[in-house]
Order: sequence, then structure tokens, then C-alpha cells
Amino acid sequence: MTDTAESLDPLRLPLTGERLIEASAGTGKTFTIAALYLRLLLGLGGESAFPRQVSVEELLVVTFTEAATEELRGRIRSNIHELRIACLRDSADNPLYAGLLAEIADKTQAAQTLLLAERQMDEAAVFTIHGFCQRMLSLNAFESGMLFEQQLIEDESRLRYQACADFWRRHCYPLPREIAAVIHEAWKGPRDLLKSIDRWLQGEAPQLKSPPSADETLAERHQQIIERINVLKQQWLAQVGEVEAVLENSGLDRRKFNRGNQGKWLEKVTAWAEEETLSYQLPDALEKFSQAFLLERTKADGAPPVHPLFSAVEALLASPLTLTDLVIARAMVEIREAVAREKRRRGELGFDDMLSRLDDALRGESGEALASAIRQRFPVAMIDEFQDTDPQQYRIFRRIWRRQADTALLLIGDPKQAIYAFRGADIFTYMKARGDVTAHYTLDTNWRSRAGDG
Repeated sequence: MTDTAESLDPLRLPLTGERLIEASAGTGKTFTIAALYLRLLLGLGGESAFPRQVSVEELLVVTFTEAATEELRGRIRSNIHELRIACLRDSADNPLYAGLLAEIADKTQAAQTLLLAERQMDEAAVFTIHGFCQRMLSLNAFESGMLFEQQLIEDESRLRYQACADFWRRHCYPLPREIAAVIHEAWKGPRDLLKSIDRWLQGEAPQLKSPPSADETLAERHQQIIERINVLKQQWLAQVGEVEAVLENSGLDRRKFNRGNQGKWLEKVTAWAEEETLSYQLPDALEKFSQAFLLERTKADGAPPVHPLFSAVEALLASPLTLTDLVIARAMVEIREAVAREKRRRGELGFDDMLSRLDDALRGESGEALASAIRQRFPVAMIDEFQDTDPQQYRIFRRIWRRQADTALLLIGDPKQAIYAFRGADIFTYMKARGDVTAHYTLDTNWRSRAGDG
């Protein structure tokens, strides 16, 4: 485990253990993958080399889209070819190939190895995460418990929409008008709801801010929220007469909280407090009377305005006045179950089911036998675009390659991209990996541009 990043030299990176390579855009990441691939094929790197040469069928490369696998396969094939020609000529202008050539004792033999690898690239183990899972489940059918045929479906969107529409019909159509109006503010219909939860319908569920108890209903949550708002409204109407004096006798910076606006804000909040509560909408002016807002607008040497009403406003603003967590929690469970039930009935298996199946199989009774079988087939795994990995996918990789002798798990990703959370990817997964690995490296030398490779 390490917290300190080392600068990456692709010719000297130790090719055993678990290693995280942080490669931002423009640093020649794809070229670096090819460099590591070439070293593994030829057993290069001195003390940093893998214990033996690895064939293209043993060297697993995982990325996250079909387009990326084809691009990567083409790039690797091209680099194998270019290094083979350099071996035959015994010279290279490219600094990366020159560095590799300097380590190759028998260039004729290396050229033969590279020619074989070039011819085998169509069989090379460059897969999407789903493609990898599918192959492992089918090749290890006994260990994975996949002893029966199921039809693979690429697109579950229609099944998911049908399940979501059924959920909406059961739960939202019968709602009283006032609750239906609140739900409608978040989602106009089942299509909107599905959009907000679709990425979570497989793998890990999201962390909810206010998860419901097992038997909590929408009506109960709605009533709690309305009561919370009404309690503050009553307190406001009872105590608003004291507010002006408290503000006037405090150290407020009147350039940041001027008296003209103060009167308008008080009027707006009072008008809201006098209305019947039909929605969870709070007036913008309410924030102006929260304790934190007033503290920020107090002079450095002044006494802040303090009143129980300000604390009550702050507490209400901090509380989740929403039904969305409750709807999402219920919808995810019911839609997952409905989709799984329908796929079982049809004898179908979705792409994401394969991840769950492999994850479950690796954690089951035959899990270690399955992990061992996969390791024997692929002693080295390179995970490209690692920032796109979700917790379930990371768990699969670690379960197979974690702390195993004579194996390597190389994670290659851009931490800046992790924040975009593509397909359920999670910045916390990335941060966890950073703490788990043997060492992590930053790619700050652009071999690609140095090599004149565009």
C-alpha cells in the first residue's frame, strides 16, 4: 500500500503485484500500455521483468467499450510490428523501441516471438469488462455454476422501462393529489424516474441521504415533512417580531445584509408562513435568516445575531425535504426483481448479469478454484480506463489477482475523469484502489509525442 506516487518509467515499472498508473489526457497512455505489453511479450525489464515471457492469449487487457478494445488491439498490433522491424534492422529512431532494443540479447529470436504475437492478435485477450466476464463464466462453467444455456441479450432497456412503468402505475397513480404533485416535481413520469436510477439497477446500490425504514410509506414521509415545515412556520409567526431588534443590536456588516433587503425578506417569509403548506418549496429569502448565513455576514469584531428562530431555520434547510430517496429505494428493489423475474421466465441473461454472476461465483464455495483457473489463464491483467470501474468490477479484479505470487494487476486510469462517474463509476473506488495497491505511479513523460507518434 502506498500514498506517494512515483514517476513512471514504462521500461522499468516492476511487472508483478498490484500497480496503479495515473495517466492524464495527453500523456501517451495508450503508447505506455503498448510498451508494457511489449515488455511482457519479450520478458524485458531486468529485475523489474515478469518472471517469464507471456503470450498474447495470456495477457489480459480490459477496457470499457467495444470501440476502445478495437482501438487498443490495433495500437498494440502496430507497436508489435514496429518493434519487430526494429529488431530485424537492429536500430530504431523511436526512443521507446531503442530502449527496448538495448535490452534484447537475441534480436532474431525476439523478432520471431513478435511475428508470432502479431499473427495471434486476433485471438489476443483484449476484452470489454462484459466480454471478459462472459468468457470466464463459459470457460469455467463448472466452477461458476453456469451449466445451462441462456440467451444473451445486449439491451435490457425495454424490460427495465416496462418494470418501471408497472412500478409507477402501482405506486404513483393511486397517490393523493398533494403527494402526486410533489413526486411530479421530481419526475414527470416513469421515463424520467428510470433515467435517474438506470445506472444503479445492476451492481452496487447508491448511498441514500435519508434511506427509508422497511415499512415507511410515502404518505408517512410526506406527513413528516409537512409537519416539519409547519412547525417552523408557527415558530416564525410567533417570533418574527423579535427578529428586527436582534439584527439591529448585532455586529452585522450592513454592506452584506442591508436594511432595505431585510424588510423585503421578512415580508416574503412571513407571507409564506401564513399560507397553507401544499408543497415542500421554501422561499429563497428563508436562507437569509439561517444562523450560518448571518454569521458569515457579521463583522470580524462584531457580535453575531443569535436567536432560536435562526437555528430552527438552519435545521429545516439542512433536513432532506424530499420523497425521492424513498421512491428510489422502493423502485430499485422492485424494478430489479421484476426484470430478473422476466429474464428468468424468458431464459435470458443481460450483460450486467454476467458481472453479478462472476462476482457471486468468486465469492461462493468454488470461488478460489474459479479465481485460480482465471489466474492460470491470465497471469497478467491490465485494466485500462480504470476510473470507469465500479465497486463490483473492482471487487472481481481484486478477488482474482490480489496478493498472488507471479501475477500482475496493472490498473491504468485518469483520476480527473473519475469525477464524471461514467456508468456508475465511483471516485471512492478509485481512491480505495490507490490505497490498496503495492505502488502507484504518475505518467508525466509523453513517450508518444517524444516518439513522434502523433
